[in-house]
Amino acid sequence: MRVLKVLIAEADPLLQKLYSDLIAGENSYTVLKCVSSGPEMFEAMRCVEADLVLLDLYLKEFNALDGLEQLRKEFPSTDYIVASSGENPDLVRKALCQGVFEYLIKPFSFDRLRLTLKNYQVYYHSLTGRTRPWQQEDLDTLLSLKSRSPSWANNRAIPKGLQLKCLNDVETFLKSNPDTYSAQEVGDNLGISRSTARRYLEFLTMTERVVVEYAYRRVGRPEKRYRMALV
Repeated sequence: MRVLKVLIAEADPLLQKLYSDLIAGENSYTVLKCVSSGPEMFEAMRCVEADLVLLDLYLKEFNALDGLEQLRKEFPSTDYIVASSGENPDLVRKALCQGVFEYLIKPFSFDRLRLTLKNYQVYYHSLTGRTRPWQQEDLDTLLSLKSRSPSWANNRAIPKGLQLKCLNDVETFLKSNPDTYSAQEVGDNLGISRSTARRYLEFLTMTERVVVEYAYRRVGRPEKRYRMALV
C-alpha cells in the first residue's frame, strides 16, 4: 500500500516539529516538507505532489477566504486537514464548503490528529483502490469518515461490558493494518485474550465498521477473519 505524502503548512516552528514527529511515527505517512507562509506553500506544492496538506488557515501571507479556492483550482487532487482557530465562523464555513477532510480547532489533542490521519488513510485507499462497483451503503460509510468523530468518545451506545479504550484500540489496530485478522491475532497484537478480542470485533461487525471474511481450511470450521470496512 502506497505511503501517503504530507506537506505541513504551519507558522509556529514548535508545532511544525510536533506535527512532523507525529506524522513520521505513522507507518502509512511521510512528511515532504514544512512551510511557514502561503507563498512557500504554493511553491512547495508546485514542486512536489502532496496527497495531503496539514494546513493552518492563518498562515502568514495567506488569505484563506480566497486561498482555499486557489488551492482547489491549482491542486485538485490534494486533500486538506485544517488545524486552525475556530474564531471566524465564515472561515470555518468556507473551509467546509471547499471540502476539507477534517477541521481540527486548536488546541486539539494529538490523539485526535492521529485518529484523523487513520480515518484519512482508510478514506484515501478506499477511493483509489476500489475495483468492484460501489453499493450505496458502502459509499455512505465512506463519506461518513469525513463527518463523524474518529473514535467512540461521544458514543453512548457501547454495550455494557465493553470498555471505550479497548474498543478504540481494536478499531485503531484494524485501521492501521489493512489486512484480515483472526480474533486470536488481534488479541495477540493488543495484549488481550482471544475471547475479549472477539467480543469487540463482533460488536464492530454489528455496527458495520468491520466486515468478516471466512478462510476455509482443509478440516474443521472456516476461520472468521476481520478487516476494516471498505479497505
